[in-house]
Amino acid sequence: MAEDKKRDVPFDVAGLMESAFMMGLGAIEMTREKTSEIADDLIERGKMSKSDAKDVAERIGNMAEKQQEAVRSVVQREADKAVKGAGMASKEDVEELRGQIAEIKAMLIAQAGGAAPSADE
Repeated sequence: MAEDKKRDVPFDVAGLMESAFMMGLGAIEMTREKTSEIADDLIERGKMSKSDAKDVAERIGNMAEKQQEAVRSVVQREADKAVKGAGMASKEDVEELRGQIAEIKAMLIAQAGGAAPSADE
């Protein structure tokens, strides 16, 4: 019975990917904002210079970029798993089939005496 319910739920890989990506970006942005607040507070209290805060901000920016790439990688890997698990064709599968179709068309044209089919065919 539980399996029947699972089949009724539409499988939305794009929505899943977007949600995961947006959550990752949100976490990165929250970290950046909180760090900026802390740095501003430390500057205000004289515990950190503006140049030190700039260095910290640059390091955080670099870390955020790395984290963003890690999130993209995880989302892509999970999406690929979901596509395979759902039995869907990947972009590579479709491109391979297009190549095979082009080869078959060329063979048919050659067998038919070389006359190219019209655009309507």
